[in-house]
Amino acid sequence: MVFHDHPRLIISLFAAVLTASTIGCGGSGSRDGKRLGDDVIGSGYPSYPMDSVTGDVILYGRDLMSRGSVGGDYLAVAGNQVIGGRVHGSVRAAGGEVHVTAVVDRNATVAGGNVTLDSAGVIARNAYFTGGNVEIAGTVRGGLLASGGNVTIDGVIGGDVQVLSGELRIGPRAQIAGNLRYKVPPKNVKIDPAARISGTVTALPVESEWGLERWLWLLGLLLIGVVVVALFPRFTAEAAEILPRRPILAALVGLGWVCLAPVVIVLVAFTVIGMPLAVLITVVYVILLFVGDIPVAVWLGRRLLGIREGARRYGVVVNYAVGGLVLLIVMLIPVIGKVVLIVSGTLGLGMLLLQAWMARRREPGVGLS
Repeated sequence: MVFHDHPRLIISLFAAVLTASTIGCGGSGSRDGKRLGDDVIGSGYPSYPMDSVTGDVILYGRDLMSRGSVGGDYLAVAGNQVIGGRVHGSVRAAGGEVHVTAVVDRNATVAGGNVTLDSAGVIARNAYFTGGNVEIAGTVRGGLLASGGNVTIDGVIGGDVQVLSGELRIGPRAQIAGNLRYKVPPKNVKIDPAARISGTVTALPVESEWGLERWLWLLGLLLIGVVVVALFPRFTAEAAEILPRRPILAALVGLGWVCLAPVVIVLVAFTVIGMPLAVLITVVYVILLFVGDIPVAVWLGRRLLGIREGARRYGVVVNYAVGGLVLLIVMLIPVIGKVVLIVSGTLGLGMLLLQAWMARRREPGVGLS
């Protein structure tokens, strides 16, 4: 439940995980790359490419800087990156800090902690930006779709603008040729009087923090957890027992999964042969994010009820239901609730993975029912 209290931002979640994984586990800064025909694939380039590349550029590492001309598409994942020069294709980038100063002839899709389109940057078609902070100071000749915690638009947009964020600021230099539609709390919207918006401005309704739709969503996820526990009572019960015995190991394994799995997905996806495997790993990754806190809920329910259910289906389900409801209630506590839920999700992931590893070492089928 920790990972799904904002269902509308599921797509940006994966980009954020890519960001975290790159920062924590990214390249060492070595120049390890190669050319494949017209394309360039590399890692750890602190400043590359400086010259022209006629094909695509695929890079990953801690710090990246592109200043040359890219004849095809630019694809990169990095802790910090500056995208300059000219990209004749599209830009697809994720990172902790992504700063775009380039002229991009097609579309730009960027996700990260802080995403910026510099005043010198030009996107010839559409831009799709998501991040903790998104700032548009350059030119987007097509439409703009922006989502994040804070969105600032102080540049030129040639088409429609759609914004989903916690805060929105339209600066004095903003010029929007199309319509502006935003879903932002009214008190957090600031539109400078000097901004020029040719189309209509529409404020879309913002659901209350804990409206009926959200409660139904969370209760639905709780029911999914009940089904999972009912199908695999012994597995989830034994996973719950890992927490009091190996809490540090569970936390490390959970963090390792969050850190390494997206990197593996990106690397495998670079090859055509590995694409199906990348899709499979992505599916497993998302599923584990959704069910990661199940063993923590089982353990919490067991502590509260004092029931040692063993592998009995009914006892495990009851413990999970009680523990899950407690976690839902904790969600209501500002700040503290978020921290507790993030910790429970990370621990739960580690507990599930450790239990799966131990189950593999037994005879087939043992520990799974």
